[in-house]
Amino acid sequence: MNPEFRRNLWLEMTPRRIALMTGVLTLAFFAAALSGGDTTAPARVAVFLYYFIVVLWGARNAGLSVVGEIRDRTWDSQRLSALGAAEMSWGKLFGSTIFNWYGGAICLAVILVAHFAHQGPVAALIDLVYFVSIGVIAQSVALLASLIAIRRRQSHTRFEIFLYQLAGILAAIVVLYIWSAADPAASFLTAKKTTETVVWWGRAFDVRPFLLVSLAAFAGWTLLACYREMRLELKMRNRPFVWLGFLAFMGLYVAGFDAWLAQSANPPSSDSVALRLALAATTFAVLSYIMVLLEPKDRVLYRWIGGRVASGRFLQAASALQGWMMSYFAAALAIAALIWRLATHTPPDIAGIAQVGAALGFLTRDCAIFVLFHTLPGRRRSDFGAVVVLVALYALIPAILDGLGLKQALGFFYPVATDPVWLGAAVAWGQGVLVAALALGRLAIGEGPEVKEAVQA
Repeated sequence: MNPEFRRNLWLEMTPRRIALMTGVLTLAFFAAALSGGDTTAPARVAVFLYYFIVVLWGARNAGLSVVGEIRDRTWDSQRLSALGAAEMSWGKLFGSTIFNWYGGAICLAVILVAHFAHQGPVAALIDLVYFVSIGVIAQSVALLASLIAIRRRQSHTRFEIFLYQLAGILAAIVVLYIWSAADPAASFLTAKKTTETVVWWGRAFDVRPFLLVSLAAFAGWTLLACYREMRLELKMRNRPFVWLGFLAFMGLYVAGFDAWLAQSANPPSSDSVALRLALAATTFAVLSYIMVLLEPKDRVLYRWIGGRVASGRFLQAASALQGWMMSYFAAALAIAALIWRLATHTPPDIAGIAQVGAALGFLTRDCAIFVLFHTLPGRRRSDFGAVVVLVALYALIPAILDGLGLKQALGFFYPVATDPVWLGAAVAWGQGVLVAALALGRLAIGEGPEVKEAVQA
């Protein structure tokens, strides 16, 4: 058995805690069954208790699994142990939450028995996959958030621990909201209407099996992300292939929903290829923003990559690319393909090409802003200043200009139609090149001899 999991099992599953959890849940189910005479009342109570025990409480325990060791000054000794990243990841994730899963298993048994009796074995099996998936996603996202914070060398106050828990809870809410589109009785986030099928890559699928497969896939990706972050915490090196695989998965997954985008377009678009490329490019751009915010901006790493590129060692440079860099290049490739597609229309969609080109220019500018802020002098470099600048560029200044009636100037801040048509793209790329040049210039300042020797090696 995993040593870390066994250690947490001894700490969490004491006889007193097991008896207390079993007794309280048993009393809760009997109280629900005997008050009101509704035979489905215990199952409804079990659903509520499952969300509380596994999602809310479990997310907090998962977020504390590593942070608690750091606060108790035992994490350094654990990192020096013989445990690998896989043993440490699964031992921390499932060991710290084993008591929550014990209580969740009791609740899940009540839910499955009720649904098996009223809806049949297929419905019970679907519920089993759904409830396990939402619990795994909530807990693994909370652990992932804490590991990212550890890499960024953040403090771990009670508020920050609450933020790790909140990240897991928000992930669970997203799952609940999407699942309610297929079964509004499954959560308190009841959708206005349900749908029986979902169109993905031009084919209609039954919505519940499709969502279950999607949940299982995203749960797997979050677990893999925890493992890779644990590798970095244990001073191991991650190869870029997993992130490239995730980019390919996300691009293909999101691009398949072009039918929904065509229905929401005004007027509806008949070019499914352009819609799919637009969805993929948007997905890659969003991932670029997320990763450039979360990943540490290491000046030494950036100089090392630049040195490898300058010396023609492109494979070595590519192996050290961060997630936001790969996401940016994926977005650039998708946007280039989209521009080519729009250019081959009869007649060519010049306005669309200009706006898409402007979008890539603004993405370049925004990523460079984050890097630039980490090259500025000062003891404490954070991403807060970059976020403030982006809020001003995308919200505050455009709101002021709109209030003054200067709507033509909005194209200087985000991709909209401009007159002349290429003005927005030219301004966007002018800003992107300028900020990128400033960031690269700041990275080159103060390059010590030890870095030069490392680059030349």
